[in-house]
Amino acid sequence: MELPEAVIIGDETFNKENLSLFIKKRAFLLTGPNVSNIFESKISSALSGFDYKKAIVESSTYEEAEKIYREKFDVNSEAVIGFGGGKVLDVAKYLGYKAGIQVISIPTSASNDGIASPFSSLKGGIHPYSLKVKPPRGVIVDLSVIMKAPKRYILSGLGDLLGKFTSTRDWKLAWIEKGEYFGEYASKLAYESAKHAMISTKGIEDLKYSSVRNLMEALISAGVAGGIAGSSRPLSGSEHLISHALDIIAPEKGTHGEKVALSTVLIAYLYGMNWKKIKAKMQEVGLPVSFLQIGVKREEVLEAVTLAPSLRPERYTILHKLNLTKDEVSNILDEINI
Repeated sequence: MELPEAVIIGDETFNKENLSLFIKKRAFLLTGPNVSNIFESKISSALSGFDYKKAIVESSTYEEAEKIYREKFDVNSEAVIGFGGGKVLDVAKYLGYKAGIQVISIPTSASNDGIASPFSSLKGGIHPYSLKVKPPRGVIVDLSVIMKAPKRYILSGLGDLLGKFTSTRDWKLAWIEKGEYFGEYASKLAYESAKHAMISTKGIEDLKYSSVRNLMEALISAGVAGGIAGSSRPLSGSEHLISHALDIIAPEKGTHGEKVALSTVLIAYLYGMNWKKIKAKMQEVGLPVSFLQIGVKREEVLEAVTLAPSLRPERYTILHKLNLTKDEVSNILDEINI
């Protein structure tokens, strides 16, 4: 079991004092092009006195990560600092894993649960899902930075968390029907992380400081659940498989969290859960409540749901159990109106 050693949340926490807890002299900084410009002075201030080399992450692909490692990575670095959104943090965790050094995760948005998780989601590999790496040694959440992120990306984090309601069900189903290992504590931690965020939907919609802080804590807690489980099982189930299928069939349409949230409504229906409550919370906070709202056509959804089980045939979910036809999926989509 590997977990972050320190999690620091608050205002103006991205600073030299907190970085000094993890590095003494030398670091390799990864950030995004927009983030680098917006927070140029904050980066310079926090890293003043350190010897560091910086690289800009353009995309979260294996090709991009390998190119940065090959052409720009400083092998004498004590740590990889990821200061950015999900793409930057995924590449940072991959480089830290590849180089065998610690990673410091400093998110600039609340878009997904990868902030503290031991998984790196890079595109272009042989499998369309996450690689098991090491969790960040330190997580620094600077709420003065998070609150500047576009609202859509804050809501995306909530959408990703909603998926824990069904991913934990899939994990338990695999235990009951296939004898797969099931961790009760890790499952409950992921589930409770989703519940923790659900109670703050109104505040998140209004971008209240305390509610966004609750959301960040829930995202970190969910990532820790994956570290405890030793796999992404409590974090990613059939709802994520549909999202991954949509990445293939309808690329660049909707954020990860939006696709996961919509897929969660569908999977919750299949489990006989209160899908109407989940959908109502999505509507309350301003998340899309239909695939058309993110530009995904009905036929693309049908294809994604039927393709999803084949993306990870070894990861048993309710989609593997039911093996739905396109006609059956279409009827369900009509009933739940997504």
